[in-house]
Amino acid sequence: MTKSEQWQQHISLWRTSGLSQVAFCKQHNLAMHNLQYWRKRLSPGAESVVDKPKALIPITVTSSSPARLRLGAQAIIELPTEALPDLLLALKDRGLLYA
Repeated sequence: MTKSEQWQQHISLWRTSGLSQVAFCKQHNLAMHNLQYWRKRLSPGAESVVDKPKALIPITVTSSSPARLRLGAQAIIELPTEALPDLLLALKDRGLLYA
């Protein structure tokens, strides 16, 4: 049995168990971060997201108010709107921006 098949089996058992991820992992002596990793990796459509070509979405900046970019739940970048194109290009050049 491959590693993917083993984790698919763990995920199936967890879903039918009625337990939280924490309780299931404790009961089966699994690291929760591994369960979360494999859930994401084996979820339907996970491969299509990885294989999807990356492209920038064109935008037009017309306001002089500050721009706010929310990065996940914990980080917000606020900067003058005119600096937004330079920031987006820098993020793209470093491979950190994709659509």
